[in-house]
Amino acid sequence: MLACVRASGLKLTPQRLAIVRELAADPTHPTAQELFERLRPALPTMSFATVYNTLDALASAGLCAALSLSPGASRFDPNMAAHHHAVCDRCGLVRDVPCEPPAPSAERSDEIAPAPLAAAPGFEVRAVERIYRGLCAACAKGARGGEGARGKARDAGRSAANSRLHPAGARGARRPGRV
Repeated sequence: MLACVRASGLKLTPQRLAIVRELAADPTHPTAQELFERLRPALPTMSFATVYNTLDALASAGLCAALSLSPGASRFDPNMAAHHHAVCDRCGLVRDVPCEPPAPSAERSDEIAPAPLAAAPGFEVRAVERIYRGLCAACAKGARGGEGARGKARDAGRSAANSRLHPAGARGARRPGRV
């Protein structure tokens, strides 16, 4: 990625160099804030604006992609080859998923356009992306065994609340003087 940054004409300051190296080595599609927090101990004078502006410059130069895969901050992807994404609904983990290249006979964009685009005549396809949503291995493992970790915690909280509201023996007890 560093060679591509140099070839694009972007100035390589020590801060930019650190940001590019960290981004290129990270398969998790980090946010600008995540990169800033990781790099701050080594570069305490670097501002968040420097990280964000560097990522914006890299995206503008076509060296990384800014992704909006879920609510919240954009994530940055240094993998510019055609691929899809898998996004965990619980923890937000993002991973690249390889995709098959278009068939060799499909040289024109209208030949690779999906059939639903017939409703948008004249639309020129730039890219096709898929986002697979579900649970990553770690979150799926935590959800196994009945209703999952979240449901057990919720039920435990209800039991504790019920025991505070209704002490042992108090359920169904009548107040004196009532029939």
